[in-house]
Amino acid sequence: MTAARKRNPAVLWILGLIAAIVLVAAAWTSLYTISEWEQAVITEFGEVVGDPVTQAGLHVKRPWQQVRRFDSRLQRWDGRQTTTITRDRKTVNVDVTARWRIDDAKQFLEAVNSINQADTRLNGIIAGAVKDEIAKYDLYEVIRSSNGILDIKTEELSIKLDSGDLEEISVEEVATLGSDLPELHQSTDGAYLAGRPIVLQGILQEARKRLAQIGLGIALEDILIKQLNYTQEIESNVYAQMNAELQKISAGFRSNGKKRAEQRLGEMERELARISSEAEQRAQVIRGQAEAKAIRIYAEAYNQDPGFYRFLRTLQAYDKGLGGNSRILIGSGSPFFDLLNSIDSTDSAAEGNP
Repeated sequence: MTAARKRNPAVLWILGLIAAIVLVAAAWTSLYTISEWEQAVITEFGEVVGDPVTQAGLHVKRPWQQVRRFDSRLQRWDGRQTTTITRDRKTVNVDVTARWRIDDAKQFLEAVNSINQADTRLNGIIAGAVKDEIAKYDLYEVIRSSNGILDIKTEELSIKLDSGDLEEISVEEVATLGSDLPELHQSTDGAYLAGRPIVLQGILQEARKRLAQIGLGIALEDILIKQLNYTQEIESNVYAQMNAELQKISAGFRSNGKKRAEQRLGEMERELARISSEAEQRAQVIRGQAEAKAIRIYAEAYNQDPGFYRFLRTLQAYDKGLGGNSRILIGSGSPFFDLLNSIDSTDSAAEGNP
């Protein structure tokens, strides 16, 4: 009896220690914390219990319950490239990206269970929304965001000629590519009724509608088009149009250049004719002045020595009349040969009187 009483305090102490450990363990497994960027769902034997826990801080649960935590921050979705057809039957490849977050953790857990599964489900939802929305618009309405590109004035090209002058040739004189593009429709207050922002808004609304119907516990924040690529057929057509337009522009520049060259050549010819006319007039004036001066000199010479003047004029007449291969049929008694005859007479007299 005494020995049993001695053993009881030790047993009680051990039992008390075990109970304390159990209580501490139970308390430890019953407490959990939620961060600012998290929300949690409590499950009991695989079944969801209560509403999602969204408030950050320390919380209590039953020891046998499990805590499933989910990130409340924005998630990025990058899906596969989608091939679709516009309203004007143009095939394009669209690559979009989206940002989403978990809106209802309980619904998210029951529907998709994980981020990877959510991305997989979003692939089909967003791709379907992209196809349906782009099919409502023509290609130019999907590409452009405004009519601003149609309002931009084409800058003039400055071509510096060899002369140093600067000739302005406007591209608008020869370029026509894009001049027939239609404008995006606008409301009376100026708001656009079509264009890439409108298309993206339509895709977002359609994707949200489908998500609400399925109930994945996901909220789509926004959708953006990363790339919109033409198919090979459209690219070839666009390149052909660009090549034809560049050929037209180059032909226009050549035509303008030829016209400018002809204008410059005409101006040069007119300037040359003007200079030649002025030079001829100047030459005639100088010749007239020279002839007048020569006449004056001849007159002075004649007045000083008439015989010498006649002699000089006769020599000049011989030089002009008998120079080169000229043939003149004149009688020997002509006055033209008086000087020669006088020279012959003088020579004969000199020979007769040595």
